[in-house]
Amino acid sequence: MKNLEKIFNIMGVGSTETCILNSLNIPKNVQNLSLETGISRTGINYCLNSLSKRGLIRIIRDNRKKRYIGLTEEELISKLQKTVDDIKTSGSGKKGARIKTTKEDEFIIHVGTKEIIPAYKRIAFENKNERVRAIQHHKSYNELQEKISSDELIEFNEAIIKNHIIIDGILNESAYLTYKEEIKLNPSKYKKSVKSLEGRMADYTFFTDNIFNYNAELWLFKNTSLFINWHDEVAIEITNKSITAFLKDMFEFVKKDGQKVDHNKAIKNVL
Repeated sequence: MKNLEKIFNIMGVGSTETCILNSLNIPKNVQNLSLETGISRTGINYCLNSLSKRGLIRIIRDNRKKRYIGLTEEELISKLQKTVDDIKTSGSGKKGARIKTTKEDEFIIHVGTKEIIPAYKRIAFENKNERVRAIQHHKSYNELQEKISSDELIEFNEAIIKNHIIIDGILNESAYLTYKEEIKLNPSKYKKSVKSLEGRMADYTFFTDNIFNYNAELWLFKNTSLFINWHDEVAIEITNKSITAFLKDMFEFVKKDGQKVDHNKAIKNVL
C-alpha cells in the first residue's frame, strides 16, 4: 500500500482519486464505488473519467454496463518506467527499447549510430584490464568505417591500448590484405585508422572468408554481449551472465578450428 501511495503521489493523483483507486482492487461499477467510498455518483464519474484518460484504470464492458478496475502495482511501475524511458528517448534522439528483467540483467535495443557508438565505446571505457572477445568479418568493419569518422575510430583503438584491453578476435583470413588494399586506394582515409590498430594486446584467429560473411558482428565483454549490424544501424546489448557465458563457450568452440595470427606483425606488414 505504501508503494502505491508513493506512485499515486508521483503521478499527481488527488486524495479523492486515491480513495477510488484503493477501492478498485476488484472490478466495481459506479454504484458500488459510491456506496463503498461515500463519494457522490457525480464525483465518482468525474474521477473515473480523469483516471481513464491517464490510463490508470481499465474499463470492463458487459453490454451497456461498465465496471472499473485499477492497475496493479506492477503495471503502475511499468507505466512509470515507460514514461521515464520515453522522456529520455525524446530528449536524446534515441529510438531503442530497454527491458530490465532483474537488478543486474538488462536487454537493450540500440537504433542508430548515436546509440550504438556509445555502447560500442563502452569496451574501452568500462572494461579496463579485461579480455574482450569479438567475431568480426571485414565486411562488417567496412560498414563501421562508413558510419563513424576516422578520428572516432582512432580514439576507440587508442583507448583499447591505454586501458590494457586484450582483444581476443576472430577475423576473416583476408582482413589484413583488405586493409592493405584500402590504404592503397585511399591513404588519407584509411592509413591513420589502420595504424591505430598497432600496439594492442591481441589474441587473433582467422576463419575462412566465406563464413560469418555478414554486416554483423559480436562483442563479448565481462558480463555483456553486444550484437551489432552496422548496415542497418541496429544493436542488441544483453547484460546477462548466463547468456554471455553461453556465447563465450560458443566463441571458444569456433576459435578451435581457426588459424592463429600475430596481429601486430600483420599490421606492420600492412603499413
